[in-house]
Amino acid sequence: PGSRKRVQSILSPCPVKFVDIPPQMYGRVCKIWNTLGRNAKNDFIVLLGDDIKLLDTNWQVQVVNAFHRIATETTLPFGAACVALSDMSFPGFPTFPVVHRWHLRKFGTILPKQFVNQGGDPYLFELYSRFNAASFVPCRLHNTIGGDGDARYKKHEINWRGQILTLNLMHLQEHLDGVKVSGMCLDVVVPSYRTNNNVILKSIIELRATIKVYVRFWLVIDNPDKNHINDVSSLADELNAANVGNDSNYFANVIHYGENRGASFARNHGFNYSTADWVLFLDDDVIPDRNILDAYVGAIFRYPSAKVFVGLTELPPSFNTWTRMLRTCNIMFFYGVANHSIYPAWGVTANLMVRGSRFNPTIQFKNVYPKTGGGEDIDFVFQFKDWYNRQDHIVVGVPGAKAMHPWWNSGETCYRQINGWAWGDSLCITQWPQKTYVTCPNWIEYIVFVVAPISMLFERFQAGLLTMLSVAAVEHLILLTRYFSSARKNAGNRGWLYTAWVAFGAGTVVSAQEVTRTMALIWRLSLFSLCRRVDWNDGQQPKFILDGQLGSFFHFVVNLCVTWLIMFVWKGETVCI
Repeated sequence: PGSRKRVQSILSPCPVKFVDIPPQMYGRVCKIWNTLGRNAKNDFIVLLGDDIKLLDTNWQVQVVNAFHRIATETTLPFGAACVALSDMSFPGFPTFPVVHRWHLRKFGTILPKQFVNQGGDPYLFELYSRFNAASFVPCRLHNTIGGDGDARYKKHEINWRGQILTLNLMHLQEHLDGVKVSGMCLDVVVPSYRTNNNVILKSIIELRATIKVYVRFWLVIDNPDKNHINDVSSLADELNAANVGNDSNYFANVIHYGENRGASFARNHGFNYSTADWVLFLDDDVIPDRNILDAYVGAIFRYPSAKVFVGLTELPPSFNTWTRMLRTCNIMFFYGVANHSIYPAWGVTANLMVRGSRFNPTIQFKNVYPKTGGGEDIDFVFQFKDWYNRQDHIVVGVPGAKAMHPWWNSGETCYRQINGWAWGDSLCITQWPQKTYVTCPNWIEYIVFVVAPISMLFERFQAGLLTMLSVAAVEHLILLTRYFSSARKNAGNRGWLYTAWVAFGAGTVVSAQEVTRTMALIWRLSLFSLCRRVDWNDGQQPKFILDGQLGSFFHFVVNLCVTWLIMFVWKGETVCI
């Protein structure tokens, strides 16, 4: 009785109703909220804890005004909304939402019965955000014990982002007389390994759209460096604090797990945490165009059936011999594929937007690919095509969604980086055998699986070595002639000798990848991968496959002639087989 009188005196002149909570509900905050909600008699219900401090007066009036504003702007029934107070201990997160009795009448309860003590507040905000009916008010409060840190009870998470949210969105839409979902929820996931990188990360989390979009930035730190974790966390806190009462549709989350597990693991982490309808992947070394969100949002409206949007990832102009070689061999083609194709086969994850994980939960970046990248982006997009069982119009290029990617290794030689891609994308052969085709052996496969066995069989080791060198030389001579025209454009007016050097270097980039893929084949003992290539265009350009097969046959015939001349005709000795 004494404690009840004390509570009544604190809350005076507000009427107070005490509700007994059975012991089995202790620590089950969401269930307690549902019980209290059923006993509430007023129109507005705010979900608070007993450990919060309200820092502003007149907050009730601002909440009611927010409900009126939402009803006017959206033409939804008054009360079909969620308004959150600004929690200074967790800025930008809808920790303490307010709902109207309209919600209680339509759903029968504040929260679905599956909730225990976590996720209820963001669920309500996400539910109404799909109808542009979720908003913050600049009224501040401070959560003294709970929030993002430790609570007084064991936290019990549930996966409400998928079926629970989807079914309740459908239920809400039924009670809105079929009003279409108009709110745009788009999250940005950034795997962050690079230290001292706050300038680029800041340019990412400061992205804004010119229309109303609910955006959450997920900075996933894939580096155990504590200074890096603290730097990124401080950056996010600074943004969130600045947005209180101002730009509250944007919020930055920081996730870290104390180790380096690779870009794919980090992307999955953010992808699965997100509740958004769309997730934009950006690398932590790209500088996005300030209008990139508008470009992607526009693409969503133009292509409503698409599931993957490929942005335009540009590289700076070439400035030295190595970068001219890379331009000449066009190894970065799929970075800029949005400029060349409306419906590209796939795109790089440096700048790629896909349907949120709540729609396709089994699509994940696979851990079989290298931590540093290579093949995982191809595999990821192929999974979307497989999930939706469609080949056309699933993937759409968005040339207006631009991001600037730096040259690898600051523009210096980087065979290691390029070979890492080849090691990874060679896995696509066994992961997606239906998207491959067979050719004659390339030059390195020919050396390893044809020349070497023949030289050992006939004990012609010197001739065999010379044959290997000759096959390699002929291959690079062919590549030099193939790339010479492109090298002239990239080399400028630097003379034909320099142009030939650029063309030769471009050929070595391609041949280095072929060597790496063959090494991967041997390392994995995958004979299935021998003479098999991934169709990078995924069936969209049949002539590409035919050209590859005819070209490989030509190279194979040339290599056979070289082998016969050196091993069986050389020094005037003819050997009959």
